[in-house]
Amino acid sequence: MDRDKKVLCQFCGMSLFNSSKTCPKCDSVIENQFHPSTLTVDVAHNKETVEQALVKLHRVLKKNQIMKHRQIRVIVGSKIIRTEVIKELKSLKRQKAIFGFKTDGENSGALIIRMDH
Repeated sequence: MDRDKKVLCQFCGMSLFNSSKTCPKCDSVIENQFHPSTLTVDVAHNKETVEQALVKLHRVLKKNQIMKHRQIRVIVGSKIIRTEVIKELKSLKRQKAIFGFKTDGENSGALIIRMDH
């Protein structure tokens, strides 16, 4: 990730460089500030095209650089959007933009993206 990308300290709200290890204002360890919850986003059920679904995916991944959820659950449906999102996630994994992803249990229409190591 680029050094000039910003994250927010989840304790005091100070804007920090992505590479910051601790917050200079409150001394919190940044990598320990992930939300334990899973963020869920549906990219396939509002008549989205593949392009629109991929834009939604990238938007939520960018938003997560600030919000820092450990996982993102993406509802992708069972057709072409699912196929294209999986291709995109494989590329993002190779680029180390995400840690990994998998099918959400028995629900093949949802994917869990793991953001932390």
